Amino acid sequence: MARSHVLKVLLAVAACACITACSRKDPASITEETHPPMTVSTAPVTATDARVTIDATGSFAAAETSDVAPEVSGKVVETPVEVGMFVKKGDVLVRLRGVDATLKLDEARAAVTRAEANVKLAESQNTLAQTTAQRYSSLLATGDVSRTVADQARTQAETQLQTVATPRASLAEAQAQLALAEKALGDVVVTAPFPGFISARPVSVGSYVQPSNRVVTLVEIDPLRLQLTIAGVQAARVTRGQQVSASVDAFPGRTFTGTITAVSPSFDPQSRSFTVEARVRNPDALLKPGMFAVATIDQGRTERAFYVPRAAVAEDVNTDSFRVFVIDDQNRAHLRVVQPAARTTADPVRLVQGVAEGEQVATSGLADLYDGAVVSTEQAAVTPATPASRHAETR
Repeated sequence: MARSHVLKVLLAVAACACITACSRKDPASITEETHPPMTVSTAPVTATDARVTIDATGSFAAAETSDVAPEVSGKVVETPVEVGMFVKKGDVLVRLRGVDATLKLDEARAAVTRAEANVKLAESQNTLAQTTAQRYSSLLATGDVSRTVADQARTQAETQLQTVATPRASLAEAQAQLALAEKALGDVVVTAPFPGFISARPVSVGSYVQPSNRVVTLVEIDPLRLQLTIAGVQAARVTRGQQVSASVDAFPGRTFTGTITAVSPSFDPQSRSFTVEARVRNPDALLKPGMFAVATIDQGRTERAFYVPRAAVAEDVNTDSFRVFVIDDQNRAHLRVVQPAARTTADPVRLVQGVAEGEQVATSGLADLYDGAVVSTEQAAVTPATPASRHAETR
């Protein structure tokens, strides 16, 4: 009887041990039993050598801008240009009424003519006086005239020589007045100081203008100045002569290139940023002053850049971060926080950090994935990384 009781106890202990062992199964096995593997598409992380650039934003400005004004006051009688027209240097922009200027020019020319006549008369009289003095000096030597007569002739010659200076001075003054009158006549015609486009013409025929009034705004837009704002931490990486590529919303997919020509020597005390200026050719006048531009500054070197399909990158709006799920050899998903090179719609997306070349990333089912999830994979189509893709150091 005692032996039977002991046997029952041993059987009960064995049963408890079996139950305990069963309750200690691997959690992963339990997870696999309760959550069967979900099927996701995967793609490999690809890499290529990309140009290192600095991202910047800014706007275009005219190379030269001039509010053209007349030299004299007057009424506008002709406006041969319209807004949007291209003009060459010296082309007529506005004409003013030139009646008064013409009359003054005629008067100045008449004054010069009179002054020239007075100079000729004074020079003739001086020549006669000098000749007479020389002849009387010769006659004095032979005794044919008295010394008194010869002295009178010499004195008159000296006096006449001084008299010539007065009409010559009058002629110089008249010529100066003529030059002013000619300029005044030219000033009624307002011409272009440099080649460019007419951006504004605020006057019309009949308007009365003064030297303080703007009659035309002239802008030179080839080349244009691209003014970019750069973060202060990039100051050591930006120098004159570096190449710049810019794009604008008006021409999607098109790139405009230029060269940095100036770097500001000071920082903005509020934003801790500084400004650089690049010259961008604009022969077709496609770009306009004031256009907003997104640009990259080429650093003249390359580095390894990693790319994943856009579908593999999920944005967490709560933390303002991005993540991918890397699938390991055991078909488990591992969450990785990554840093895209820039907020762009390009596909594939270049990542600054968070992945390694050759790793597999999930491209579907990201909303249901979690760290440690077991998955069943299928290969997705891969968008190759463009060799010309650029690596931006700032966003």
